[in-house]
Amino acid sequence: MAVLGSGPAGFYSAYKVMQGIEHATVDMYESLPVPFGLVRYGVAPDHPEVKNCQDKFTEVASSPNFNFIGNTKVGRDVSLKTLTEHYDAILFAYGASKDRKLTIPGEDKLAGIYSARDFVGWYNGLPECSGLAPRLDISDTAVIIGQGNVALDVARTLLKGVDALRHTDISEQALATLSKSKVKRVHVVGRRGPMQVSFTIKEVRELMNLPSVTFDPIDRDLLPPNVSILQRTAKRLTKLLIEGPSRSLSQEGKSWALNFLLSPIRFTSSEATSLSHLESVDFQRTKISETNQFDPAAKVEWTDQKYSIPTSLAFRSIGYQSESLPGMIDLGIDFQDKRGIITNDYYGRLISPAQDQGPAKVLPGMYCAGWVKRGPAGVIANTMEDSFATAEAIIADWTSRTAFLGGGDGWRSIQEGVAAKGIRIVVGAGAVGLAIARKLAKRDSTSTLLIERHDAVIHAGIYYGPSSLKTKLCIQGKQMMYELCDRQEIPFRNCKKWILAQDDQQHERLEKLHQFTKSVNVPTTFISLAEARTREPDVRANKAVLESPTTGIIDSHTYMSYLESDFQSSGGDLACHTKVNAVQPLSMGAQGYRVQTTSHSGESATITAETLVNSAGLAAVPLSNSILPPDRHLKPYYAKGSYYSYTAAHPRPKTLVYPAPTTGAAGLGTHLTMDMNGAIRFGPDVEWVDDPHDLSVNEERLSAALNEIETYLPNIRREKVMLDYAGIRPKLGKGSAIAQGKDDGFSDFYIKEEEGFEGFINLLGIESPGLTSSLAIADMVDSLLYK
Repeated sequence: MAVLGSGPAGFYSAYKVMQGIEHATVDMYESLPVPFGLVRYGVAPDHPEVKNCQDKFTEVASSPNFNFIGNTKVGRDVSLKTLTEHYDAILFAYGASKDRKLTIPGEDKLAGIYSARDFVGWYNGLPECSGLAPRLDISDTAVIIGQGNVALDVARTLLKGVDALRHTDISEQALATLSKSKVKRVHVVGRRGPMQVSFTIKEVRELMNLPSVTFDPIDRDLLPPNVSILQRTAKRLTKLLIEGPSRSLSQEGKSWALNFLLSPIRFTSSEATSLSHLESVDFQRTKISETNQFDPAAKVEWTDQKYSIPTSLAFRSIGYQSESLPGMIDLGIDFQDKRGIITNDYYGRLISPAQDQGPAKVLPGMYCAGWVKRGPAGVIANTMEDSFATAEAIIADWTSRTAFLGGGDGWRSIQEGVAAKGIRIVVGAGAVGLAIARKLAKRDSTSTLLIERHDAVIHAGIYYGPSSLKTKLCIQGKQMMYELCDRQEIPFRNCKKWILAQDDQQHERLEKLHQFTKSVNVPTTFISLAEARTREPDVRANKAVLESPTTGIIDSHTYMSYLESDFQSSGGDLACHTKVNAVQPLSMGAQGYRVQTTSHSGESATITAETLVNSAGLAAVPLSNSILPPDRHLKPYYAKGSYYSYTAAHPRPKTLVYPAPTTGAAGLGTHLTMDMNGAIRFGPDVEWVDDPHDLSVNEERLSAALNEIETYLPNIRREKVMLDYAGIRPKLGKGSAIAQGKDDGFSDFYIKEEEGFEGFINLLGIESPGLTSSLAIADMVDSLLYK
């Protein structure tokens, strides 16, 4: 059985179930690192006797059939759906995680207003409340709105001497703050009368017995004239309120009052001083609307009278409230937001709400206990009785072989997936992989497992069709890259690009390209042939020159070094020369991905991650196919491109030069590019290969490349063009490199979270303009993971 919550409801239920069902195993999940819930963090430090139940809870936890799983938040670290697949039963016993708000003006804007829940958590050392820092040194008066036991706990802590608190387990941080407190007067305010309060006699008696603290007498007209007719509990409390001490307040003394029939309407701050801090609490006076004003269930109505209490310190204490857990709706669990409870059959069995088709139905194997079952009211003894009732229902259902959940090995089955939470693996450390890893590392640590190579041109995004990811991400990424390079002083040069037409057919294609760039707001312009000859006299263009003024070049090595450095400074871990051997999705990714690797030294390792980003370049499609079912496998295509260096001093254009795109071609033609030092390089051409590791430069392709180069650079010295290197681009087909129409075979970037594989992001066919798009791709992947 999975028990969600480690407070009294969870422990008392677990104790009873383990007693009543032989060999029952309980895994208790708790979002905090330590158990016992409000017993640890919600009980006043001067009430150590209330915490005695921890001894029993510790005894339960010592059983070999009990596992405490702390620092694990259901819905974040492990899903409810996953729990249903690995347990016979789930018990919701997680209590109330937030307090109710007044929803009146000033509540969320003015400083000096605190939640009583947070204040109690703060002085008890609750980690999430450690930063509260209440200002107790700026006001001699405190107003507590609410008249329950927590409200009186807050009042007692404010009025009790610090020396008396030193002997308790109150936090040192709270002692230091309380020692500087100036509070001498406390108002505990309620909407109704003294016969409708929810605090107990024990709490109010302790306040009345505090030394050097006086209590304002209550208006006798608010109390019944004949106390003897009241039931025992009400009688004792009423007598105490009537007879309570009413001593004169000495100059150094403190006092408190129970203020009744006041409904808060606003928190105010005068315009004469700072608008950011509380100066008073305004109330509307109320009156009992029932004939019998002493009825404990009596309601109130507003009068036309107002009342104000000057103060710079106020506490909201009108009750706690449970919240629904992520995934409840998907499981058919009905959580009543207004009441803060899970719909159940009174005995703790979860029931779905009644539908038009029929009555409500019991949800097999799911139960609730404590505040999330009946609402946040009562003391620990009430919770114990309630939890025992739920446990007895579980035992009865198990004994009678009622339907339960599917069963399984519980924590042992899901431990690996829970441990993987927060770990993200990016496979592939080229420019795109590094950009993604850098982005994710700013949220959580990330391991990067592969390095690859990219070219070094910042493209403008003019070839790929208006609706393609290549266009969208290239345009977005280009601007992001220029801004990053400028900000981080990464060398780049906006050298522009020319696309040349040598005949009428090519001119027509350039016209279409120009119209397209206007539709996606990418600037291009036709320059006259005369201007072209003036600017680049060695470049031939017989018909037209289309200029892309935003195209440039970047020092790709410096850019990638920056990404790597920023990634690691953000807490990321880089594993170089590491091969991914296998990836195993755990529960279709719901529990993460088990990744098996081998380093260059032959050392094997297994890492389980919550999310997996496949940015492996040439290895991306094979890796994807190893994870996805056969009917979703893709065929990889490898386009080898040879590059050629040029060693002559002339001609050396200063503009990037591209031939007009050829219809149906898999590349953009053998174009002229350059590096940041001005060295000229030609390429790449396209040669389809089967081996993604075949990086040999094919000498037989040099002649064809020279012929193409001479069409736009006729004075090239052929003998100075040398074989340089080859690169391989991963493609998803052999279609056109540019989008020209419906049947051109153009393959766009493939970037998506794979359906049915939670947290698996596939990036396939990431070739040019991958470098230019890398920062925009990183943003896209981040948004896919953090929807």
